[in-house]
Amino acid sequence: MVVKKVLIKPLEPLMFRSQGEFEPLITGSHTSAQSLIIPRPSTIAGLFGYILFNGTPPSNNDWLENVVKLLDKMTIKGTGTKPWNARDSDAGNVTIYGTLIEVDDEYLFPLRMGNLFALVEQKTLSCLHELLKGGEEYEKWEKGIYDIFYEKNLLFELIGSQDRIGISIDKQTRTVKEHYLYTARYISFKERNIAYVVFTDSNKINEMKGKVVNFGGESRVVKIEVENSDDVISKDVNEDYYLALSPILIPDESLDDFLDNVTKYVAMGKVDKITLGFDISRKRRKEMLTAVLEGSVIKKDFINAFKGDDRFKKYQKIGYNTITPLNELKLRKVNVY
Repeated sequence: MVVKKVLIKPLEPLMFRSQGEFEPLITGSHTSAQSLIIPRPSTIAGLFGYILFNGTPPSNNDWLENVVKLLDKMTIKGTGTKPWNARDSDAGNVTIYGTLIEVDDEYLFPLRMGNLFALVEQKTLSCLHELLKGGEEYEKWEKGIYDIFYEKNLLFELIGSQDRIGISIDKQTRTVKEHYLYTARYISFKERNIAYVVFTDSNKINEMKGKVVNFGGESRVVKIEVENSDDVISKDVNEDYYLALSPILIPDESLDDFLDNVTKYVAMGKVDKITLGFDISRKRRKEMLTAVLEGSVIKKDFINAFKGDDRFKKYQKIGYNTITPLNELKLRKVNVY
């Protein structure tokens, strides 16, 4: 299998909006925007779609369908730099896997326990496997978790924040809107050689190499690099625990069963409602779904537990539901279709 590693290198502080509203009728006269540490898969897939888009109007108003069509045509031979012009019958089957952070050629993995969040090395994840198996005295387990989230957590060594104050301008009168003062907390990077990393099975993604484009909110700038990668994609299920590298979306019809048996499926982490980003073309939020957040550790029973519709298959294609064993980087998906 051809596997490509895509590195998204920040050239300035970035903003990936978390949930929240800006309207003063909801929030009052002042509001604050917080950035996620790791962008949602829909944000990354939207970045790829933006690069591939050649000006031809999308076929419909469904953001997910349009992005999937653009991504699939990356595998078409002979279409040059205009994959949108290819016939639908020629489309391939591209899947995105991610997201990791790379610093000086070393991968860092998200890890979460409730509201605690860490970026850790692979060897730290391997130690976590023994703690989760049980049989340890509570004091030893507590010390092991403390070491991971406080002693071995590289988050604050690599990533900081930058606060900015903003206003909203009325486009017609070119004056400041009353009650629209806000602060935004961007994420900044303390290391120059740092990048978000995703993997894909497309052999045409090299066309993105060297592109400098806007990414996330507030039109921040990143540079795209593409490298060949070892085959890190696997369909085997032979481990007891897996790390979620992107949010695992739960179909609404399976939600009651999942919540009733959450300890059967999730070893540690966090379950929350998330939005899948902002639809710029229609100027509205994308859908909101329940998800096991990136950095959570799931159990093997979760991998084939639930079934969704064709839309959930498309969510997986653009990067959601990516998991890896704790002891090595072997990417696969949680099957929900």
